[in-house]
Amino acid sequence: MNQNIIKQILLLNIYLIWGYCWSSAESPEALNEITIRGSSIPNLDLSRSSILTVDQVEDRQIDNLVDLSALSPNLHINNNSIQSYGDIISMRGIANTQLFGPAGVQLYIDGIPQADVSSYSATLYDIKSIEILRGPQGHRFGKSVTGGAINIKTKPPTKSKVNKTSASYGTFDTQKYNLSSSGPLDEEGFSYSVALQRALSDGYINNTAGNADTSKTWHGSLRFSLDRGKGTKVGFGTNFETHELGAQPLVLRNGGDFYDRSTDFDESTEIDRNQQFLTLESELDGYNIFSITNRNDWSMNPNRVDLDSSTVSPAQTSIIIQNQIEWSQEFRIESEQDSEIDWVLGGFYSDSKIGGDATRSFGVTEKTIYNLESINIGVFGSIAKDLTENDNLSLGLRYDNFEKKINRSKDGFDFLPAPTPYTVSISQKNDFDSFSPSLNWERKIAEGLIGNIRATYAEKPGGFSPYTTDPSQISFSEEETLSYEIGLLFTPTESWGLNLTAFLNDIENYQFELPVPNSTNYYVANADEVTAQGIEIEGYVKPSENFTFSVAYGLCDSEYKKFDGSGLVGKKVSFIPEHTLALSLNYKFDNGLHGQVGTKTIGDTHYWNHPGDNPTEKINSYTLLDANLGYEWNQWEFNLFGLNLTDEEYYTSLVNNLPGTPGVAGSPRVIGLSVSKEF
Repeated sequence: MNQNIIKQILLLNIYLIWGYCWSSAESPEALNEITIRGSSIPNLDLSRSSILTVDQVEDRQIDNLVDLSALSPNLHINNNSIQSYGDIISMRGIANTQLFGPAGVQLYIDGIPQADVSSYSATLYDIKSIEILRGPQGHRFGKSVTGGAINIKTKPPTKSKVNKTSASYGTFDTQKYNLSSSGPLDEEGFSYSVALQRALSDGYINNTAGNADTSKTWHGSLRFSLDRGKGTKVGFGTNFETHELGAQPLVLRNGGDFYDRSTDFDESTEIDRNQQFLTLESELDGYNIFSITNRNDWSMNPNRVDLDSSTVSPAQTSIIIQNQIEWSQEFRIESEQDSEIDWVLGGFYSDSKIGGDATRSFGVTEKTIYNLESINIGVFGSIAKDLTENDNLSLGLRYDNFEKKINRSKDGFDFLPAPTPYTVSISQKNDFDSFSPSLNWERKIAEGLIGNIRATYAEKPGGFSPYTTDPSQISFSEEETLSYEIGLLFTPTESWGLNLTAFLNDIENYQFELPVPNSTNYYVANADEVTAQGIEIEGYVKPSENFTFSVAYGLCDSEYKKFDGSGLVGKKVSFIPEHTLALSLNYKFDNGLHGQVGTKTIGDTHYWNHPGDNPTEKINSYTLLDANLGYEWNQWEFNLFGLNLTDEEYYTSLVNNLPGTPGVAGSPRVIGLSVSKEF
């Protein structure tokens, strides 16, 4: 997209917002309030947001983070198919690094920040709603992020007894069984919730010489809530999951059968994760106090991959073992609801340790051992006030200090001009600071019409790359983003709504991972200048209580502007789709029958090779068609669902640092039936 077009859109919106006469309407509502399928998005006062209700989650068979791609404008997840390991989440042209950099898009569960990259839960179950917050966050809660945040809200403990059981069966012998229960433990406000899921699948990849892409998983959660009605609420609990995965659905793009894979090495991955948390909310005279204590423990032991995707000897293999433990503590003081001045003051602390080793064999064997430590101390605050009956101004500020260490050793080989063994050990320590101010101005233009301008400066800390031996590549610098956003929200009636946004991100020292040529090494690089600009459209039409049509469209032009010696200048930024589109038609009949038809489109997505190369690799645009037909009867619900009904062949990611640049194959058509009962 031409930058002049973006500027024209920005100017047009400014004219529309401030060109109207001031009226005597009520105080402005939050810009991000919109109604979808009868569910109102709450006043988050953060940034542009989307929300998926439990009905939408179930209708579209959303059970994994990857399923969220395109359902919110300019949200995309490059899926590596190993749970979250190696996934890259992007919003508005800003993406996470693949394995070891800080998060550009942060995941939260019930407001609790999860680990930065590759060690959070990718599976969604027992979900109440999902909030997708676009743009820089961190002035009101949690971690500081530059691209956006995803907040998954689980079903909380209830004060009345609720039990639910469900089962589903689909193509590829895919099975899923869920049990959940919630209710009171006494008559004075002590309640619980428990959920358990078992999922099995034979997978859709035909591995002619090794393991198939099978999966066997367990998920569980146990939560407690204590609310005596005296202004103080306590929550605590634990979550766990375990995954036994077969081969990755990694296929060569050589024109053969799309889902064929040949290996001489039995691939497998085992992942375990557990989390414990404690939350406290207390209402005092004039303000509220919040405390969130969290512990995440994640391990992968091992991840076994055939690197050459062939049966040719000698086998080229990779075996990775990795574990991560993170503690975090958030403390926040907020003003009461409906206060004349809305304010937040908080602090955040986290202590993260990542350790592991990687053994790679290809005639010779290389072994890397690494340990990364990071301590983060942050303070943040925001203040918002109605300047007039129509205008609201909010200011935010955040400061973070990061203390990071790396210890790394490698027994490896230099391959040019001939394999030559070497041993190297590296130990480094550095401090990084990040600073982020924000300004947001909302104006109620007329009844049902609100305008917004937002400007934010956000920094993502630097760090270390454990998979390189080049001293110049070990450390990477802070990423700096200057973000502008302007939008209009139309909600004239309950029958329709429209949310329009234009954004521009100017990024210095953009962080992304690059492979080292003729080596098994890779590192986090800094591109000097990157721009990402685009538009976002979200809307719905609800002509009757039973019928809803919704759309979510994102257009993003992201480009490397300056990166000396790389050959990337003028190219599209890696991992960022050029556009996303989601459409949904929902109808609920009076007799308990309901149906949904939805599509989502991921635009062309480009990928790098390495510095000096022109990246020509890309995933072409593709569209997926899903549908669901359900029937509710008494406390039973039956759903016949179809995913990728057109049987589209597509990739969820490319792996440029492997021979032949293989792709991760997306799932072919899936037909299934689910049955649930609430009692």
